Amino acid sequence: MLEVIVEGYVLEVEVTHCENSPPSPGSWNSDWDAQGCRELEFKVVSAITYDRQGKRQIVSDSSSVARRHARQIEVALWHEIDSRQRRQRWAA
Repeated sequence: MLEVIVEGYVLEVEVTHCENSPPSPGSWNSDWDAQGCRELEFKVVSAITYDRQGKRQIVSDSSSVARRHARQIEVALWHEIDSRQRRQRWAA
């Protein structure tokens, strides 16, 4: 479960599928191997927003937030996934 902030929403997101294969330019197996592949599927589990007074509000239809902001959510998720991978490499 990952938490991302998009367009004023704090979203709890479950990544259901993640393919993150780096490019392998010397490979002749296929274009996919040579260029790499990044695919991501996710489901927004919950969404919270805040009103002008800073009061927390639970969004009852988190799927509509997911549809409206799908591209921004995907970008935020890749940022978080890439950051976690870098932190793991530094810790090793």
